[in-house]
Amino acid sequence: MLLIKIKYAIRFLLRAKSYTVINLIGLSLSLACCIILLRYIHRELTVDTHANDLSTIIVPLRDIDGNVYPGENPGNKDYSVDEKYIEDRCKLVVEENSTIISNDVAYKTNLMAADTTFFHFFNYRVLEGSLSLDSPHDVILTEGYAMRLFGKESPVGKNIYFDGKMLTVSGVIEQPVCKTTFNFDVLVSQKLRPYWGRLNIELIRVNSGFDIQKQNEKSNVYRLQRQNNLSGNMQMRYRYISWKDFYFETSICDKYEKFFRFGNRNYVFVLSGVVFLLFLVGVLNFVNLYSVVMQKRRKIYGVKKVFGLSGRGLFTEMWMENFLLFACAVFLSWCIIETSSGLWQGLFSEKIPVTGFDWFLSLGLLLLVPLFTAIFFYFRYGYRKPVACMRSAVSDNGTMFSRYLFLFLQYSITLFLMILSLYFQRHFDFLINSSHGYQTDDILVAQLYNHNRVIDYNSITTKQLEERRQNIDEVGNKLNECPFIECWMNSSTTVWEGTQTPIINNSDEMFELRVKYVSADFFDLWGLKIVDGGLPDNIDDVSENVIVLNEYAMKLLGYTSLENASVRSTSALVIYMKNNGEIGEYGVNMTPVSAIVQDYYMGHLTEGIKPMIFVVGARSAEGEVLIKVKKDREKEVIDYLRKVEKEIYNSEDFTYKWADDIVAEMYQKDKETAHIYTVFSYIAIVISCLGLLGISLFDIRRRYREIAIRKVNGAKPKDLYILLGKSYMLNLVLAFVVAAPVSWIVIYYYTASFVEKAPITFGLFVIPLLIVLILSILTLYYQINKAAHINPAEVMKSE
Repeated sequence: MLLIKIKYAIRFLLRAKSYTVINLIGLSLSLACCIILLRYIHRELTVDTHANDLSTIIVPLRDIDGNVYPGENPGNKDYSVDEKYIEDRCKLVVEENSTIISNDVAYKTNLMAADTTFFHFFNYRVLEGSLSLDSPHDVILTEGYAMRLFGKESPVGKNIYFDGKMLTVSGVIEQPVCKTTFNFDVLVSQKLRPYWGRLNIELIRVNSGFDIQKQNEKSNVYRLQRQNNLSGNMQMRYRYISWKDFYFETSICDKYEKFFRFGNRNYVFVLSGVVFLLFLVGVLNFVNLYSVVMQKRRKIYGVKKVFGLSGRGLFTEMWMENFLLFACAVFLSWCIIETSSGLWQGLFSEKIPVTGFDWFLSLGLLLLVPLFTAIFFYFRYGYRKPVACMRSAVSDNGTMFSRYLFLFLQYSITLFLMILSLYFQRHFDFLINSSHGYQTDDILVAQLYNHNRVIDYNSITTKQLEERRQNIDEVGNKLNECPFIECWMNSSTTVWEGTQTPIINNSDEMFELRVKYVSADFFDLWGLKIVDGGLPDNIDDVSENVIVLNEYAMKLLGYTSLENASVRSTSALVIYMKNNGEIGEYGVNMTPVSAIVQDYYMGHLTEGIKPMIFVVGARSAEGEVLIKVKKDREKEVIDYLRKVEKEIYNSEDFTYKWADDIVAEMYQKDKETAHIYTVFSYIAIVISCLGLLGISLFDIRRRYREIAIRKVNGAKPKDLYILLGKSYMLNLVLAFVVAAPVSWIVIYYYTASFVEKAPITFGLFVIPLLIVLILSILTLYYQINKAAHINPAEVMKSE
């Protein structure tokens, strides 16, 4: 019986092959887009699923004067989680851009030091060796990094060096299939160093009795804290979050983006909206075209009911036809996805692996959607009496209204997506082309010093210190010798970085400012203009440091000129050792402002200009190397620096970025959003035009008799063009009337918090309308032109 139903369904679909092909193409495109986006959304929402009981893992975030860092469970009971709730814990320390030595060659690495309990929290598949960190000298490598160091040789048992200490590779782990927050290459034991000189990040596994909301009500409250042996105080609080929320934590992503991967909830929300709209366009197109076919079959259904077709049998026929169409559409969707995988990989900046979710998604679409569409058509046609079915085959004004309504919704969604895509593309162009207030042309940010931070000078030999100093001096000499370098400097701070600190003016009012520690040549390199005051020619001692404010900070603090402008911090801006052995503190007393620098955008343009305070001191001995390259000499400088890196450190792992590229990275999500809306809005146009083609194919052909009579009565082709096309154009105009204000409202609220944004212009709405209008006219032209030139006599004969 089932085989007979399948046979009938296939025969019917083949008879209506024009509508079937049009429907299949539109449905396949819609489902392909939805599957692609849903796979990405699912990957973003299932980060770190390789964790053991992810919902029970929490991490404390320590907030000091507005600067948030992941920390460890504090000893202070005002903040800490009670021990009765803690089942397990693991402390981590991250070291980005560290240096290890393998076979006398230096390599850059993201290194993480962890307790032996790390693997109680996360499951990693062992490819070779074991997951042992019991010995302080054990080291575990990721699969990709092991391949980089040792090629196809087995790394287990081989030695590498970190800070002069020999480490033995105990295991190699595979990268999990799911997306992970961690981005480490090397995993070592925390016991390798007695002190790491960084804040611990503690993962805490809590039991079912722990209430994170109650904990935060107690701990997420600012309390004044005195600093040991120092003047001033600071405000501190702790907020605990689940590890599953860590990936989307915006307060720390800027500080740890090199070591951890972070996501954006707003971006996921935007993509979810695009999925819904594209799915709606596809389903509306499917229902619209299938209803055309059903219109032709109502008389057949009426006859079948007369001969005893039951409601169950009718539903089975409808479901089978829908199921076969969706089965073919899902298959074609995956063909589209696989053949265009490079496009989607570039669109999302990552490759999405095949997982079990893909099977569940495909089966869900295959089983549920045909069921719902079959139910819709069954309720529409299944309860009609046979006589009503056969009579309604003659007149279908009501069904034409519903088809126009569905087409109106398709047009509305398409125009909405197109307006958004055009705005986001303009917004991205506005962001990337607007001046940030500092120069980035030909500025190179390079990692040239291939050695690790000195944590404890007592643990390093005089010979090692001397070798380190010689290497730094040699790098400086090589940079000075290069004829293609205009100027260079070492800096621990770039124009994009800065921590938040409370600053008090001479009226004892406190404001939050972004503090940066720089040398005087920082302003020259980045082209930042000193608008008032000046800087000393040379600063050799901390006591000679000076304060510089940007224009916005001066205004915020209530100063109109440098005269009487002075500031202090609630805690020391700089702590140093005096010649007599005492601890010195800079910035806790009122300090005069020496200069005012022009405003610039230190981050994303939409965040606006921040009030900034610059502590200008001696030149940094280490840090990132900022290089101003002579015009059109970029390649020569890169080759030269590679040679320097190889000569001094025996490393070919030279890493660098151009300042222009770093600025562009700030707007990566804006770029992806613009491209996604652009790609999928044009696919929505194609789907809508296919729906228009199918409906017009049916609508115009059913009016051939009317057209023939009008031609006999003297109607000209131009009259017929207007007659046949006006209803579709009116439909498009009405859709635009709805889509334009809705898209304006969405753009307005989406960008409400943006300080800088692209303007909303008249062309933003007109251009999408014209594009859809032209494509719709081209789609209709063949059908209308054919109808306008028919022979009335032949039509009358066929009738």
